Amino acid sequence: MLRVVTLAAAALAVSAFPALALDCPKPQPTAKPGILKETPAQMAAVGKQLASGDTFNAIASATADLRIRYPGVESAEVVNYLVTAYCPAVAADSKLSEAQKKSAVDGFAAQVMRQVY
Repeated sequence: MLRVVTLAAAALAVSAFPALALDCPKPQPTAKPGILKETPAQMAAVGKQLASGDTFNAIASATADLRIRYPGVESAEVVNYLVTAYCPAVAADSKLSEAQKKSAVDGFAAQVMRQVY
């Protein structure tokens, strides 16, 4: 009985607080070796492309473009870049709740991982 009460109290406590705002990853400084040398404007353009609706093809296109411009780029760096570019577009979508934003970014990250690796 105590466990049920504790779980119910925990659920009530969680629902009493508003969802925290989505915290997007920050772009890496471009001066470091192994980091894609993209400007904030380039990253914003990629983010808009990724959030445009056709996610599968947008990921494929952005990944191919990055691999052409940065031969030998590691897959992990491509994944980090794409998620970092995509997140602000989702965070700015006022039609989504914070939970929906987090879910969208998590789902996107999983899709990027499947496509890039």
